[in-house]
Amino acid sequence: MITILILSVVLLSFANGANDNFKGVATLWGSGLTTYRRAIAWGTGFTFLGSLAAISLGRALAAKFSGAKLADSSIATQLPFLIAVALGAGCTVLLAARLGLPISTTHSITGALVGAGVTAAGFSHVKFAALGKGVVLPLLFSPIVALVLTVAVQLLLNRFVWNKSISDCVCVDQPQTIALAANAAASSMVIAAAPTLRVAPSAECHSGVEIAKFSVADGVHWFSAAAISFARGLNDTPKLVAVLLVAAAYNARLNYLAVAVDIAIGGALGAARVARTMSKKITPMATREAVTANLVAATLVTLASPFALPVSTTHVTSGGIFGIGLLRREEANWGKVREILLAWVATLPLGAVSASLVFILLRNWQH
Repeated sequence: MITILILSVVLLSFANGANDNFKGVATLWGSGLTTYRRAIAWGTGFTFLGSLAAISLGRALAAKFSGAKLADSSIATQLPFLIAVALGAGCTVLLAARLGLPISTTHSITGALVGAGVTAAGFSHVKFAALGKGVVLPLLFSPIVALVLTVAVQLLLNRFVWNKSISDCVCVDQPQTIALAANAAASSMVIAAAPTLRVAPSAECHSGVEIAKFSVADGVHWFSAAAISFARGLNDTPKLVAVLLVAAAYNARLNYLAVAVDIAIGGALGAARVARTMSKKITPMATREAVTANLVAATLVTLASPFALPVSTTHVTSGGIFGIGLLRREEANWGKVREILLAWVATLPLGAVSASLVFILLRNWQH
């Protein structure tokens, strides 16, 4: 049973990477700043670092998703319960990844906890009040907050910040040669000066003398994508490790490391379909809008982890992209938005049903 539990967590971690790893960098590809391969490498790398940081910072979230606050400890520590949660949530997330639908792993695990808890102990033994206050409310409000903040911050930036220094480029210009002569009779000496560094408006950064150029806005964009990915690893990894910690499967550090590696593999091998949905099928986006959406998402997800608020990176990043679509109105694909929203609604019940079926099969198999 321990082996089945470990394999179930491997499946869940792989599915999480496939469905979630690209979400923090979706705007990098969507705005045309970089290629898919570079974006997924950037997102996967910083997600992995966030997963490692969760070894020290993720205990509160791991405790919340262990099932102990949802069902009696006599139920929440049973191996069939833990396997049902991991396998039910993993199958739900992996199915969504194959369909190219960005859903919340947090929602899937929450649904699986409910389904396995009800099947194992009945409705009367599931603590729905704790579930609503500590899990469901943050999940419901996070995409709305992300959408509203993205629109509001974008309007403020358009008025007070853009077209100023953040739109500038930092340019390294080719060195100029200088001719020196001691007197008219002496031969001249030609020396090369050091390359010059200048900050100029973006329209003046294409004169042809630049050795290298760096957009301030692009730099902020890359940084914000890294921040979201790091925060996602920090916020999600403890949820996946939680069931292993309850079962005392190996030591905690090894559990975290194994989950971190598996998430990275899932992102590298299985993120393409969700990436195409997030970056190309919801709305066109420019650098300015993408930077705003990313900064809002990075702030919300980062602030959630110290307070053990299980916000969904999926809902926060998608809410920001929906905000971009709201700003563009006619250009957005609202049919795709409705499809994603329906997938979100179905995630929790699908996770619950999957976990319930797995628990019943395991219980019958044991008997």
